[in-house]
Amino acid sequence: MNITHPPPNVVEQILDHPTGIDKVIELGLFNEHRFSFYFWAKWNIKLEKAPNLITFDWHQDLAYPEDKEKAELAKIELTKLEEVSFYSWNHLNLLNDNHILSAAYLDLINDIWVVCKQDNGFEERELIDFKGKKHKIMLFKTEKELYKSINEEEINSLFFDIDIDFFTVENSTSNDKDFYSYIKAGKMNKTFSIESDLIKWIFYRVEGITIALEPEHTGGIDKSIEFLRKLEDFWFSNSIGNNKCNWSKTVKQHNWRKHNEKANNHNFHNIK
Repeated sequence: MNITHPPPNVVEQILDHPTGIDKVIELGLFNEHRFSFYFWAKWNIKLEKAPNLITFDWHQDLAYPEDKEKAELAKIELTKLEEVSFYSWNHLNLLNDNHILSAAYLDLINDIWVVCKQDNGFEERELIDFKGKKHKIMLFKTEKELYKSINEEEINSLFFDIDIDFFTVENSTSNDKDFYSYIKAGKMNKTFSIESDLIKWIFYRVEGITIALEPEHTGGIDKSIEFLRKLEDFWFSNSIGNNKCNWSKTVKQHNWRKHNEKANNHNFHNIK
């Protein structure tokens, strides 16, 4: 019997697909960003090939796995989710900076698209996985840059990942004074509401959503929850974890058919 115990203190939510097609997706909510690795592995089991990853994060979180870590990763039986769960908790970097490229090394995710504020260079990078497959890593300073680039790509499926510390401007990493400042409400609304062209593009292709609270980088759990609630107000009918949680009327009533008409190579052809 395959035990599916997730890592500690996570919330799992099953949702209809936002476009209304006959399909469900899952959302994973947790404190430690590295736990996203567990969900990507879990969701990858039912998919034909690895989706792209779009991630919003103040930090880049793009540490390459070292040789020892690659050897450990190669030994994981990915269909045994209790093993994946333990590895996510006990073996991935506690600084939460190597989960993305560890997942890419195992081909749990395909190409990687990062919007971040941490400036460790924004040049395009790559990773060669354990099969010899190349994974592109693209970094952007703004969501406008991301949308301009990704809108030209033929991408059929993706995982959508958000670290709540993305909504900080200053935080414990950017200064040594433990001072925090935050993006304006109008900016958040423009980027993350269903009126955003990028969010509509993402939701049309989404296979799963991961959200990390990371309270130590947001100024505390109250600030993490404050920004989580704003996302919930944009997207959902009830709070995450509530059995009645599903997409808001605004999301459900969006004209998803026009996205189907624009995406001729997309694998969702039955939107009604």
